[in-house]
Amino acid sequence: MSTSSVLSDEFIAHCLGLIPLTSAAAMQMRFSRDCNVCDGDGFCEYCSVEFLLSARATDSDQTLEVTSNDLRSADPKVCPSTRLAPSSRRSINTDFEPNAGEQRKGIGKDHAKWSPAATVTFMYEPDIDTLALDEKRSWVESSPTKVFHLDPITKQFA
Repeated sequence: MSTSSVLSDEFIAHCLGLIPLTSAAAMQMRFSRDCNVCDGDGFCEYCSVEFLLSARATDSDQTLEVTSNDLRSADPKVCPSTRLAPSSRRSINTDFEPNAGEQRKGIGKDHAKWSPAATVTFMYEPDIDTLALDEKRSWVESSPTKVFHLDPITKQFA
């Protein structure tokens, strides 16, 4: 791998490994640990796919945006998932040419990148305001169906 990026080679390799792939032939591929052709090394056509990524920035003052769409697969049946491409963007400074981008089939037991629980999500945090006693009474009285009641001892809704 040849790069003059400010990012370390290990970080770039890790980011490339997290790019989701899609393939109709995934079920025909073997796990590298179960492959009898390459003895589990993970470098044969039955358990791995080679990708080529070659990008070069023309202006040294600008960063070059390299995305999963820039990856070229040696096997046309396996490609980066274009649906998730915007979240897989990686900025590279000037020159990036990996020697062999091997992608292997795996499960979460082998590495977190194959675990569906490693997906990042977010949700809105509710803004909870506690009502004062007079506000609670007013709210109970405003109900047209009178289904809410205020407990006289605990002052909680019942």
